[in-house]
Amino acid sequence: MVGPGGAGKSTVAAALATRLRRRGARVVLTCLDGRDPATLLGSGADLPEVVRLDAAGLVEERYRTLAALAAGGHDHGAGPSLPDAEELTGVPVAETVAALAEVVRLAERDDVDHVVVDGPSAGEWVDVVATPASVAGYLDRIWPQHARVVAATGGDLRAAVLVQVVDRIVETVTRIGAVLGDADRTDAVVVAGPRGRSIERARDVLSLTVFHGVAVSGVVIDGVQPDLGGAVPTSVLGTHPAVYWAERRRAEHLAAVRDAERFLPGVRLDVVTEQPGEPVGSTALAAVADEIGDADPCGPGSVPALTPQVEHESGTGLDSVYVMRVPLPYVDASTVAVGRVEDDMIVSAQGARRRLRLASVLRRCTVVGAAFDEGVLTVRFTPDAAVWPENLTAPPPSAPTPGTGNG
Repeated sequence: MVGPGGAGKSTVAAALATRLRRRGARVVLTCLDGRDPATLLGSGADLPEVVRLDAAGLVEERYRTLAALAAGGHDHGAGPSLPDAEELTGVPVAETVAALAEVVRLAERDDVDHVVVDGPSAGEWVDVVATPASVAGYLDRIWPQHARVVAATGGDLRAAVLVQVVDRIVETVTRIGAVLGDADRTDAVVVAGPRGRSIERARDVLSLTVFHGVAVSGVVIDGVQPDLGGAVPTSVLGTHPAVYWAERRRAEHLAAVRDAERFLPGVRLDVVTEQPGEPVGSTALAAVADEIGDADPCGPGSVPALTPQVEHESGTGLDSVYVMRVPLPYVDASTVAVGRVEDDMIVSAQGARRRLRLASVLRRCTVVGAAFDEGVLTVRFTPDAAVWPENLTAPPPSAPTPGTGNG
């Protein structure tokens, strides 16, 4: 569950976890920012399992493992000098990776069917979802795998151990990225409050979530003022002023829902009405979940993660034209930019940046133009005569091949 702070993410997460548990699924409910989600569940039987994540503790635990690995193959004083685990304080990227790795571990447990995660606030979530690919990408560029292989076999024990440490980190973030990017295993629900600014922020969160490789199954607008109907308070003096206040508030909320329909055409929208009190306990949470319904990460109204497509557009040989299309739904066109660095395309949108590895055929091409229209970035390429193999023929136009991304 992701979205602006105060939008109702925790309530929606607890509600969906409760519904899944009531249907017989084995469910874990957790929170990425370390809060205890058990406070919303209340007491009773047949509740989801709650796991409270201690990101700092997880970093310390994993650091001890890496430190032991670094010291394992050396005589005293010969290995890398690392600080004690107790000296580690506030390492944001490390804490993010450790928390995500723990979520993946929970999801891979044999006795768990679903892990429902109460995500951080909108700004923090954008950093979280971008972290695995960023860490893997930067480590590989700073110390490429082929260079690590050479170092590991070069006879320097210190370098060999450092290679093991880096490889362990790359393996972890790569696995996290694979799970986040698999729509059959992971999807996000964007939660927004019934206010115009919250809806606008939710649109940004949705676009950036799919931009960084996580599919979105829909948007939940939580806390809409219900229609009081005939239950309004009146007296011999006439209608109570609170009625006008409630009617105005409901009108503003409904206007926000209409804004969401306009800003996010085609996206599944679910509306949850405001409760008299905070919904705590399985019964109250189940009622909230009933208003949301069943979200399908690949169903109608879902938004797939960014998946570049590459196809041959025209021509043959050196006269060929290839096109790479990058879907960027619900993105402000003025924020879109694209550039090339070696074998990667650098795509910017909504203030975020992602590095996409070019398909092999495009690495032998030069960029001849780019345009952004109706939510799709289109980049055209033609062969570079200096590196284009003479016997390479163009694939048929009807056979598009997906591009790959390394973040």
